[in-house]
Amino acid sequence: MLDLVVKNCKLVDLNGVYEACLGVENGVIVKIARNLEEKADQTYDAKGCFLLPGVIDGHVHFNLRYDGSTYTADDFVSGTTAAACGGVTTVIDFITPETRNYVEAFRKRKSEAEGSLIDYGLHMIVVHAGKDTLRALSELLEEGVCSIKIFTAYSRRGLMLDDGAIMSLTRFCAENNMIVLSHCENEHLINSLVDEFLSEGLVEPIYHSLSRPDYVEAEAVQRVGFLTQLTGCESLVVHVSSEMGVSKIAEARRSGVKIHAETCPHYLMFTNDVYRRPDGAKFIMSPPLKHERDRQGLWEALARGDISTVGSDHACFNLDQKLKHKRFVDVPGGVAGTEVIAMILYSEGVAKNRISFSRMVETTAVNPAKLYGLYPRKGLLMVGSDADFYILNPHKKKKLTRDNLHSKIDHSIYEDVEVSCAIDATFSRGEMVVEEGQVVSKPGRGRYLKRRRMKI
Repeated sequence: MLDLVVKNCKLVDLNGVYEACLGVENGVIVKIARNLEEKADQTYDAKGCFLLPGVIDGHVHFNLRYDGSTYTADDFVSGTTAAACGGVTTVIDFITPETRNYVEAFRKRKSEAEGSLIDYGLHMIVVHAGKDTLRALSELLEEGVCSIKIFTAYSRRGLMLDDGAIMSLTRFCAENNMIVLSHCENEHLINSLVDEFLSEGLVEPIYHSLSRPDYVEAEAVQRVGFLTQLTGCESLVVHVSSEMGVSKIAEARRSGVKIHAETCPHYLMFTNDVYRRPDGAKFIMSPPLKHERDRQGLWEALARGDISTVGSDHACFNLDQKLKHKRFVDVPGGVAGTEVIAMILYSEGVAKNRISFSRMVETTAVNPAKLYGLYPRKGLLMVGSDADFYILNPHKKKKLTRDNLHSKIDHSIYEDVEVSCAIDATFSRGEMVVEEGQVVSKPGRGRYLKRRRMKI
Protein backbone atom coordinates (compact mmCIF):
# COMPACT_ATOMS: atom_id res chain seq x y z
CA MET A 1 0.00 0.00 0.00
CA LEU A 2 1.45 3.31 -1.11
CA ASP A 3 0.71 6.63 0.53
CA LEU A 4 0.01 8.42 -2.75
CA VAL A 5 -0.34 7.61 -6.42
CA VAL A 6 -0.51 10.34 -9.04
CA LYS A 7 -1.98 9.01 -12.26
CA ASN A 8 -2.75 10.34 -15.75
CA CYS A 9 0.06 12.87 -15.78
CA LYS A 10 2.64 13.99 -18.29
CA LEU A 11 5.87 13.90 -16.35
CA VAL A 12 8.46 16.53 -17.30
CA ASP A 13 12.18 16.09 -16.66
CA LEU A 14 15.50 16.82 -18.36
CA ASN A 15 14.81 14.14 -20.95
CA GLY A 16 11.47 15.54 -22.07
CA VAL A 17 7.81 14.81 -21.49
CA TYR A 18 6.25 11.37 -21.15
CA GLU A 19 3.10 9.79 -19.78
CA ALA A 20 3.58 8.26 -16.36
CA CYS A 21 2.22 7.46 -12.93
CA LEU A 22 4.13 8.28 -9.78
CA GLY A 23 4.06 6.47 -6.42
CA VAL A 24 5.01 7.98 -3.06
CA GLU A 25 5.73 6.43 0.32
CA ASN A 26 6.98 8.19 3.47
CA GLY A 27 7.43 11.45 1.57
CA VAL A 28 9.74 9.92 -1.04
CA ILE A 29 9.20 8.88 -4.64
CA VAL A 30 9.30 5.07 -4.73
CA LYS A 31 7.89 4.23 -8.18
CA ILE A 32 7.61 5.84 -11.60
CA ALA A 33 5.95 3.81 -14.32
CA ARG A 34 3.61 4.07 -17.28
CA ASN A 35 0.93 2.45 -15.13
CA LEU A 36 0.76 1.73 -11.42
CA GLU A 37 -1.71 -0.85 -10.14
CA GLU A 38 -0.78 -0.59 -6.46
CA LYS A 39 -3.41 0.61 -4.05
CA ALA A 40 -2.78 3.87 -2.23
CA ASP A 41 -4.22 5.82 0.66
CA GLN A 42 -4.64 8.73 -1.73
CA THR A 43 -4.93 8.87 -5.51
CA TYR A 44 -4.63 12.11 -7.44
CA ASP A 45 -5.83 12.22 -11.04
CA ALA A 46 -3.77 14.77 -12.95
CA LYS A 47 -6.18 14.52 -15.90
CA GLY A 48 -3.45 14.67 -18.49
CA CYS A 49 -1.74 17.76 -17.05
CA PHE A 50 2.00 18.20 -16.60
CA LEU A 51 3.81 17.05 -13.46
CA LEU A 52 7.07 18.92 -12.81
CA PRO A 53 9.65 18.77 -10.00
CA GLY A 54 8.92 21.42 -7.40
CA VAL A 55 10.43 24.81 -7.98
CA ILE A 56 13.38 25.64 -5.72
CA ASP A 57 13.28 29.40 -5.21
CA GLY A 58 16.74 30.11 -3.86
CA HIS A 59 16.19 33.85 -3.54
CA VAL A 60 13.44 35.12 -1.24
CA HIS A 61 13.29 37.80 1.45
CA PHE A 62 10.50 37.18 3.96
CA ASN A 63 10.06 39.34 7.05
CA LEU A 64 12.91 41.54 5.87
CA ARG A 65 13.60 44.84 7.58
CA TYR A 66 14.51 47.35 4.91
CA ASP A 67 15.10 50.45 6.96
CA GLY A 68 14.06 51.39 10.47
CA SER A 69 10.54 50.02 10.96
CA THR A 70 9.90 49.23 7.28
CA TYR A 71 9.35 45.50 6.77
CA THR A 72 8.32 43.45 3.78
CA ALA A 73 4.63 42.57 3.55
CA ASP A 74 5.24 38.80 3.64
CA ASP A 75 6.50 36.81 6.59
CA PHE A 76 7.43 33.13 6.36
CA VAL A 77 3.81 31.97 6.65
CA SER A 78 2.33 34.18 3.94
CA GLY A 79 5.47 34.08 1.80
CA THR A 80 5.69 30.29 1.68
CA THR A 81 1.94 30.13 1.12
CA ALA A 82 2.32 32.29 -2.00
CA ALA A 83 5.32 30.23 -3.06
CA ALA A 84 3.47 26.92 -2.74
CA CYS A 85 0.53 28.28 -4.74
CA GLY A 86 3.01 28.77 -7.58
CA GLY A 87 4.51 25.28 -7.48
CA VAL A 88 7.45 26.19 -5.25
CA THR A 89 8.31 23.43 -2.78
CA THR A 90 11.57 24.80 -1.35
CA VAL A 91 12.69 28.35 -0.57
CA ILE A 92 16.03 29.66 0.63
CA ASP A 93 15.97 32.95 2.51
CA PHE A 94 18.77 35.07 3.94
CA ILE A 95 20.27 35.81 7.32
CA THR A 96 21.16 39.49 7.67
CA PRO A 97 23.42 39.85 10.72
CA GLU A 98 22.74 42.89 12.87
CA THR A 99 25.88 42.19 14.93
CA ARG A 100 29.10 40.31 14.31
CA ASN A 101 27.62 37.22 15.97
CA TYR A 102 26.68 35.30 12.83
CA VAL A 103 25.78 32.09 14.66
CA GLU A 104 23.29 33.90 16.88
CA ALA A 105 21.84 35.61 13.80
CA PHE A 106 21.39 32.20 12.16
CA ARG A 107 19.51 30.81 15.16
CA LYS A 108 17.24 33.85 15.30
CA ARG A 109 16.43 33.67 11.59
CA LYS A 110 15.83 29.92 11.72
CA SER A 111 13.36 30.49 14.54
CA GLU A 112 11.51 33.13 12.48
CA ALA A 113 11.13 30.62 9.64
CA GLU A 114 9.44 27.91 11.67
CA GLY A 115 5.99 28.86 10.36
CA SER A 116 6.93 27.87 6.81
CA LEU A 117 4.45 25.81 4.83
CA ILE A 118 7.20 24.25 2.71
CA ASP A 119 10.82 23.24 3.27
CA TYR A 120 13.37 26.02 3.63
CA GLY A 121 17.06 26.77 3.88
CA LEU A 122 19.10 29.85 4.74
CA HIS A 123 21.96 31.74 3.08
CA MET A 124 24.32 33.85 5.20
CA ILE A 125 24.85 37.47 4.19
CA VAL A 126 28.45 38.36 5.00
CA VAL A 127 29.36 41.96 5.77
CA HIS A 128 32.71 41.35 7.51
CA ALA A 129 35.64 39.17 6.50
CA GLY A 130 37.85 38.83 9.57
CA LYS A 131 38.98 35.69 11.36
CA ASP A 132 35.90 35.71 13.61
CA THR A 133 33.66 35.66 10.53
CA LEU A 134 35.50 32.73 9.00
CA ARG A 135 35.26 30.78 12.26
CA ALA A 136 31.52 31.48 12.38
CA LEU A 137 31.09 30.34 8.77
CA SER A 138 32.84 27.07 9.63
CA GLU A 139 30.37 26.56 12.47
CA LEU A 140 27.42 27.45 10.24
CA LEU A 141 28.60 24.97 7.62
CA GLU A 142 27.97 22.26 10.21
CA GLU A 143 24.45 23.67 10.56
CA GLY A 144 23.85 23.20 6.85
CA VAL A 145 24.58 26.75 5.66
CA CYS A 146 26.75 26.13 2.59
CA SER A 147 26.10 29.42 0.77
CA ILE A 148 26.93 33.03 1.51
CA LYS A 149 25.91 36.29 -0.12
CA ILE A 150 28.11 39.31 -0.70
CA PHE A 151 27.41 42.82 -2.01
CA THR A 152 29.57 45.05 -4.19
CA ALA A 153 27.15 47.91 -3.45
CA TYR A 154 25.13 49.38 -0.56
CA SER A 155 28.00 50.75 1.51
CA ARG A 156 25.58 53.26 3.03
CA ARG A 157 23.53 50.36 4.37
CA GLY A 158 26.60 48.60 5.73
CA LEU A 159 26.45 45.71 3.25
CA MET A 160 29.24 46.38 0.75
CA LEU A 161 32.53 44.47 0.87
CA ASP A 162 35.76 45.70 -0.67
CA ASP A 163 37.76 43.57 -3.08
CA GLY A 164 40.20 42.41 -0.41
CA ALA A 165 37.35 41.09 1.75
CA ILE A 166 35.77 39.40 -1.26
CA MET A 167 39.11 37.75 -2.08
CA SER A 168 39.42 36.43 1.46
CA LEU A 169 35.88 35.07 1.50
CA THR A 170 36.05 33.43 -1.92
CA ARG A 171 39.29 31.70 -0.91
CA PHE A 172 37.61 30.37 2.23
CA CYS A 173 34.54 29.23 0.27
CA ALA A 174 36.70 27.48 -2.33
CA GLU A 175 38.43 25.54 0.44
CA ASN A 176 35.11 24.56 2.05
CA ASN A 177 33.01 23.95 -1.10
CA MET A 178 30.63 26.79 -0.31
CA ILE A 179 29.02 28.88 -3.04
CA VAL A 180 29.15 32.67 -3.08
CA LEU A 181 26.04 34.56 -4.18
CA SER A 182 26.94 38.03 -5.42
CA HIS A 183 24.91 41.20 -5.79
CA CYS A 184 26.92 42.81 -8.57
CA GLU A 185 26.68 46.57 -9.09
CA ASN A 186 29.48 49.14 -9.02
CA GLU A 187 28.84 51.30 -5.96
CA HIS A 188 30.98 54.25 -7.01
CA LEU A 189 29.48 54.58 -10.48
CA ILE A 190 25.98 54.45 -8.98
CA ASN A 191 26.72 57.10 -6.37
CA SER A 192 28.19 59.41 -8.98
CA LEU A 193 25.10 59.17 -11.19
CA VAL A 194 22.68 59.43 -8.27
CA ASP A 195 24.37 62.57 -6.95
CA GLU A 196 24.29 64.09 -10.44
CA PHE A 197 20.56 63.45 -10.87
CA LEU A 198 19.63 64.65 -7.39
CA SER A 199 21.64 67.84 -7.80
CA GLU A 200 19.56 68.62 -10.89
CA GLY A 201 16.27 67.83 -9.14
CA LEU A 202 15.72 64.66 -11.18
CA VAL A 203 13.99 62.45 -8.62
CA GLU A 204 11.32 60.48 -10.54
CA PRO A 205 11.41 56.65 -10.63
CA ILE A 206 12.93 56.53 -14.13
CA TYR A 207 16.15 57.95 -12.65
CA HIS A 208 16.47 54.87 -10.49
CA SER A 209 17.04 52.92 -13.69
CA LEU A 210 19.17 55.57 -15.35
CA SER A 211 21.46 55.73 -12.31
CA ARG A 212 22.14 51.98 -12.53
CA PRO A 213 22.78 51.30 -16.25
CA ASP A 214 23.94 47.98 -17.67
CA TYR A 215 27.66 48.73 -17.38
CA VAL A 216 27.26 49.22 -13.62
CA GLU A 217 26.23 45.58 -13.39
CA ALA A 218 28.67 44.29 -16.02
CA GLU A 219 31.75 45.85 -14.40
CA ALA A 220 30.98 44.33 -11.01
CA VAL A 221 30.22 40.95 -12.62
CA GLN A 222 33.59 41.02 -14.37
CA ARG A 223 35.38 41.93 -11.14
CA VAL A 224 33.72 39.23 -9.05
CA GLY A 225 34.36 36.72 -11.82
CA PHE A 226 38.06 37.60 -11.82
CA LEU A 227 38.35 37.27 -8.03
CA THR A 228 36.54 33.93 -7.98
CA GLN A 229 38.75 32.69 -10.82
CA LEU A 230 41.86 33.49 -8.77
CA THR A 231 40.61 31.48 -5.79
CA GLY A 232 38.79 28.68 -7.63
CA CYS A 233 35.52 29.51 -5.86
CA GLU A 234 32.12 28.77 -7.37
CA SER A 235 29.85 31.78 -7.54
CA LEU A 236 26.34 32.73 -8.59
CA VAL A 237 25.53 36.27 -9.69
CA VAL A 238 21.99 36.84 -8.47
CA HIS A 239 19.23 38.85 -10.18
CA VAL A 240 21.11 39.49 -13.43
CA SER A 241 19.19 42.24 -15.21
CA SER A 242 21.14 43.11 -18.36
CA GLU A 243 22.32 41.55 -21.58
CA MET A 244 25.76 43.00 -20.94
CA GLY A 245 25.90 41.44 -17.49
CA VAL A 246 24.91 37.97 -18.63
CA SER A 247 27.33 38.14 -21.56
CA LYS A 248 30.21 38.80 -19.13
CA ILE A 249 29.17 35.72 -17.15
CA ALA A 250 28.97 33.59 -20.29
CA GLU A 251 32.40 34.84 -21.38
CA ALA A 252 33.90 33.90 -18.00
CA ARG A 253 32.26 30.47 -18.06
CA ARG A 254 33.74 29.75 -21.48
CA SER A 255 37.18 30.46 -20.04
CA GLY A 256 36.65 27.97 -17.22
CA VAL A 257 35.47 30.22 -14.39
CA LYS A 258 32.93 28.53 -12.11
CA ILE A 259 30.38 31.33 -12.29
CA HIS A 260 26.62 31.14 -12.85
CA ALA A 261 23.78 33.56 -13.52
CA GLU A 262 20.37 33.87 -11.91
CA THR A 263 17.64 36.06 -13.33
CA CYS A 264 14.13 36.85 -12.11
CA PRO A 265 10.67 36.83 -13.69
CA HIS A 266 10.30 40.63 -13.59
CA TYR A 267 13.38 41.09 -15.78
CA LEU A 268 11.86 38.69 -18.31
CA MET A 269 8.54 40.55 -18.35
CA PHE A 270 9.10 44.30 -18.03
CA THR A 271 11.36 47.12 -19.22
CA ASN A 272 12.22 50.42 -17.61
CA ASP A 273 9.34 52.06 -19.48
CA VAL A 274 7.19 51.22 -16.45
CA TYR A 275 9.16 53.72 -14.36
CA ARG A 276 7.57 56.52 -16.38
CA ARG A 277 4.08 55.53 -15.16
CA PRO A 278 2.44 57.50 -12.33
CA ASP A 279 2.81 54.39 -10.14
CA GLY A 280 6.29 53.63 -11.44
CA ALA A 281 7.76 53.52 -7.93
CA LYS A 282 6.08 50.19 -7.26
CA PHE A 283 8.41 48.61 -9.85
CA ILE A 284 11.58 49.80 -8.11
CA MET A 285 14.01 47.03 -7.29
CA SER A 286 17.78 46.72 -7.55
CA PRO A 287 19.17 46.12 -10.03
CA PRO A 288 16.40 47.99 -11.87
CA LEU A 289 14.51 46.98 -14.97
CA LYS A 290 16.38 47.90 -18.11
CA HIS A 291 15.73 48.06 -21.86
CA GLU A 292 13.93 45.81 -24.32
CA ARG A 293 17.28 44.57 -25.66
CA ASP A 294 18.08 43.40 -22.13
CA ARG A 295 14.76 41.63 -21.70
CA GLN A 296 15.19 39.82 -25.01
CA GLY A 297 18.83 39.11 -24.25
CA LEU A 298 17.91 37.42 -20.98
CA TRP A 299 15.39 35.15 -22.70
CA GLU A 300 18.01 34.21 -25.28
CA ALA A 301 20.59 33.53 -22.57
CA LEU A 302 18.06 31.39 -20.73
CA ALA A 303 17.50 29.33 -23.87
CA ARG A 304 21.26 28.94 -24.52
CA GLY A 305 22.01 27.81 -20.98
CA ASP A 306 23.96 30.95 -20.04
CA ILE A 307 21.49 31.50 -17.19
CA SER A 308 21.59 28.68 -14.65
CA THR A 309 18.68 29.51 -12.37
CA VAL A 310 15.53 31.60 -12.09
CA GLY A 311 14.75 32.92 -8.62
CA SER A 312 12.21 35.49 -7.55
CA ASP A 313 14.11 37.94 -5.30
CA HIS A 314 10.73 38.15 -3.57
CA ALA A 315 10.88 41.26 -1.35
CA CYS A 316 7.54 42.99 -1.48
CA PHE A 317 6.39 46.28 -0.01
CA ASN A 318 2.87 47.69 0.05
CA LEU A 319 1.83 50.71 -2.00
CA ASP A 320 1.93 53.13 0.92
CA GLN A 321 5.55 52.09 1.52
CA LYS A 322 6.41 52.50 -2.16
CA LEU A 323 4.49 55.53 -3.37
CA LYS A 324 4.85 57.93 -0.45
CA HIS A 325 8.40 58.90 -1.35
CA LYS A 326 9.17 61.82 -3.65
CA ARG A 327 12.73 60.73 -4.48
CA PHE A 328 13.60 57.44 -6.14
CA VAL A 329 16.48 56.89 -3.72
CA ASP A 330 14.09 56.71 -0.77
CA VAL A 331 11.77 54.02 -2.19
CA PRO A 332 12.28 50.57 -0.63
CA GLY A 333 13.46 48.24 -3.36
CA GLY A 334 11.80 44.92 -4.12
CA VAL A 335 8.79 43.28 -5.74
CA ALA A 336 6.76 40.10 -5.28
CA GLY A 337 7.54 37.16 -7.53
CA THR A 338 7.85 33.71 -5.95
CA GLU A 339 4.34 32.63 -6.98
CA VAL A 340 4.72 33.52 -10.65
CA ILE A 341 8.05 31.87 -11.59
CA ALA A 342 6.63 28.65 -13.05
CA MET A 343 3.60 30.26 -14.68
CA ILE A 344 5.65 32.93 -16.45
CA LEU A 345 8.35 30.53 -17.60
CA TYR A 346 5.74 28.20 -19.05
CA SER A 347 3.41 30.81 -20.55
CA GLU A 348 6.02 33.26 -21.85
CA GLY A 349 8.80 30.76 -22.38
CA VAL A 350 7.76 27.18 -23.15
CA ALA A 351 4.39 27.95 -24.75
CA LYS A 352 5.94 30.63 -26.96
CA ASN A 353 8.92 28.42 -27.93
CA ARG A 354 11.45 30.72 -26.29
CA ILE A 355 12.77 27.90 -24.08
CA SER A 356 12.28 24.14 -23.91
CA PHE A 357 10.37 22.40 -21.15
CA SER A 358 13.65 20.75 -20.13
CA ARG A 359 15.30 24.17 -19.70
CA MET A 360 12.42 25.23 -17.48
CA VAL A 361 12.96 22.17 -15.27
CA GLU A 362 16.72 22.64 -15.30
CA THR A 363 16.64 26.30 -14.22
CA THR A 364 13.87 26.00 -11.62
CA ALA A 365 14.70 22.65 -10.02
CA VAL A 366 17.78 20.68 -11.09
CA ASN A 367 20.36 23.47 -11.18
CA PRO A 368 19.21 25.13 -7.94
CA ALA A 369 19.35 21.75 -6.19
CA LYS A 370 22.92 21.25 -7.36
CA LEU A 371 24.13 24.77 -6.65
CA TYR A 372 22.53 25.07 -3.22
CA GLY A 373 23.46 21.66 -1.83
CA LEU A 374 20.09 19.91 -2.12
CA TYR A 375 20.87 17.44 -4.92
CA PRO A 376 19.70 14.68 -5.37
CA ARG A 377 17.24 14.91 -2.48
CA LYS A 378 15.48 17.83 -4.15
CA GLY A 379 15.09 18.97 -7.74
CA LEU A 380 14.49 15.60 -9.37
CA LEU A 381 11.64 13.27 -10.21
CA MET A 382 13.57 10.15 -9.35
CA VAL A 383 13.10 7.13 -7.11
CA GLY A 384 14.64 8.04 -3.76
CA SER A 385 14.15 11.80 -4.07
CA ASP A 386 11.69 13.81 -2.01
CA ALA A 387 8.20 13.78 -3.50
CA ASP A 388 8.18 17.51 -4.26
CA PHE A 389 6.23 18.33 -7.41
CA TYR A 390 3.39 20.37 -8.84
CA ILE A 391 0.68 19.92 -11.43
CA LEU A 392 0.68 22.52 -14.20
CA ASN A 393 -2.53 22.80 -16.18
CA PRO A 394 -1.92 24.16 -19.71
CA HIS A 395 -5.64 24.31 -20.49
CA LYS A 396 -6.44 27.17 -18.12
CA LYS A 397 -5.70 30.88 -18.29
CA LYS A 398 -5.03 33.00 -15.24
CA LYS A 399 -4.71 36.73 -14.70
CA LEU A 400 -1.93 37.53 -12.26
CA THR A 401 -3.96 40.11 -10.37
CA ARG A 402 -3.79 40.86 -6.68
CA ASP A 403 -7.04 38.93 -6.17
CA ASN A 404 -5.66 35.83 -7.89
CA LEU A 405 -2.31 35.75 -6.10
CA HIS A 406 -1.57 34.87 -2.49
CA SER A 407 1.08 37.24 -1.18
CA LYS A 408 -0.03 39.67 1.54
CA ILE A 409 1.14 42.56 -0.62
CA ASP A 410 -1.71 44.92 -1.58
CA HIS A 411 -1.00 45.04 -5.33
CA SER A 412 0.47 43.04 -8.20
CA ILE A 413 3.01 44.36 -10.68
CA TYR A 414 1.62 41.67 -13.02
CA GLU A 415 -1.91 43.14 -12.92
CA ASP A 416 -2.10 43.33 -16.73
CA VAL A 417 -0.51 39.92 -17.35
CA GLU A 418 -2.55 36.84 -18.25
CA VAL A 419 -0.74 33.51 -18.40
CA SER A 420 -1.79 30.46 -20.39
CA CYS A 421 -1.62 28.02 -17.48
CA ALA A 422 -2.45 27.50 -13.82
CA ILE A 423 -1.04 25.48 -10.94
CA ASP A 424 -3.66 22.88 -10.04
CA ALA A 425 -1.86 21.35 -7.07
CA THR A 426 1.45 21.39 -5.20
CA PHE A 427 2.87 18.46 -3.22
CA SER A 428 5.63 18.75 -0.63
CA ARG A 429 7.18 15.46 0.47
CA GLY A 430 4.13 13.68 -0.90
CA GLU A 431 1.63 15.82 1.01
CA MET A 432 -0.73 18.01 -0.96
CA VAL A 433 -0.28 21.52 0.38
CA VAL A 434 -2.19 23.47 -2.28
CA GLU A 435 -5.14 22.51 -4.47
CA GLU A 436 -6.84 24.87 -6.92
CA GLY A 437 -5.28 27.90 -5.27
CA GLN A 438 -6.36 26.91 -1.77
CA VAL A 439 -3.98 25.88 1.00
CA VAL A 440 -4.99 22.44 2.27
CA SER A 441 -2.22 21.94 4.82
CA LYS A 442 -1.04 23.82 7.88
CA PRO A 443 1.78 26.36 8.25
CA GLY A 444 4.72 25.07 10.22
CA ARG A 445 4.99 21.74 8.39
CA GLY A 446 8.03 22.93 6.44
CA ARG A 447 11.39 21.55 7.52
CA TYR A 448 14.72 23.31 7.80
CA LEU A 449 17.14 21.85 5.25
CA LYS A 450 20.72 21.21 6.34
CA ARG A 451 22.52 21.59 3.04
CA ARG A 452 25.91 20.34 1.93
CA ARG A 453 27.18 20.77 -1.60
CA MET A 454 28.37 17.78 -3.56
CA LYS A 455 31.38 18.01 -5.84
CA ILE A 456 29.62 17.31 -9.16
